[in-house]
Amino acid sequence: MPCSLFIPDFRQRFEAAGRPRLPAVERIAARGSFRRLRAAEFLAPLFGLEASQLAPAPFMHLGDTGIADGEFRLCADFVHLAADRDQLVLMPASLLDAKQEEREALAAAFNALYGMEGWNLEVTGQGRAYLRAPRPLDLATWEPLEVAGRSVFDYMPTGGDASPLKQLMNETQMLFHAEPVNRSREDAGLPLINSLWLWGGGALPAKIGISPVRVFGDLPLVRGLAAWADKAVGIPNRNTIWEAGDFFALGADDPRTLDRDWFGPLLSALQYGTIPCLQLYLGGLGGFELGTADSHKFWRRGKPLVYP
Repeated sequence: MPCSLFIPDFRQRFEAAGRPRLPAVERIAARGSFRRLRAAEFLAPLFGLEASQLAPAPFMHLGDTGIADGEFRLCADFVHLAADRDQLVLMPASLLDAKQEEREALAAAFNALYGMEGWNLEVTGQGRAYLRAPRPLDLATWEPLEVAGRSVFDYMPTGGDASPLKQLMNETQMLFHAEPVNRSREDAGLPLINSLWLWGGGALPAKIGISPVRVFGDLPLVRGLAAWADKAVGIPNRNTIWEAGDFFALGADDPRTLDRDWFGPLLSALQYGTIPCLQLYLGGLGGFELGTADSHKFWRRGKPLVYP
């Protein structure tokens, strides 16, 4: 059974670090097979699912709250939409420095207006928020990291229920703009929390009974997947002795640290036959698969990582 390593925000960290050379991961990329795929396409088969069944919101909600139900939920990120000429550009939640009480006040205002229609905006103790919908929705959406710094008009929801959801998002902008939270932020010279970015909607599927042998990770999506599959979750540690079938999920550290502490030892483990096969997902780039025989193809020299 292959070992799997999942780093969803790799590209963001890699570019923030100035695209450094990473010898170990470059050798893995040069010697392994590559597939251009998204996170759900990498994760879903590990848990016996189709990619279309792995909607982030219900699994992340389960990971944050421990609640497993059949409700349709969307991730609801508090964001700032900045006017730039004739477009609106998304500033992600991570740059707003929003306080928990600000998010809760805005959620209360939203629920007071839309609760009777069956919507419920829930802010968890971890600062993330989820929108429970009154019914299942036919939607395709974009993660905020894919939209950040770009015109939101090119990344609005699509699908049979896109129009009412876009209307809800537009109305939320007007609602939030008038709230005391944003008047206080404006007085303090802070960017307004003037919209919700809704994405990753779905409901938990029926349990399949397939999962990695061991799961390590502290990402909400991974915690939710493990809880759904009735698996315990360990804390990732570079000193853990890998076993066949292990799955590790990391929030990206400094890329050079990852190369030294994770990619290098994993490549060595492959070369010595300690693990039989490695599946690697680097967010923004795609997936790689590398077996023991591939790891010895020294003539395939590493080159700087190139993103599509």
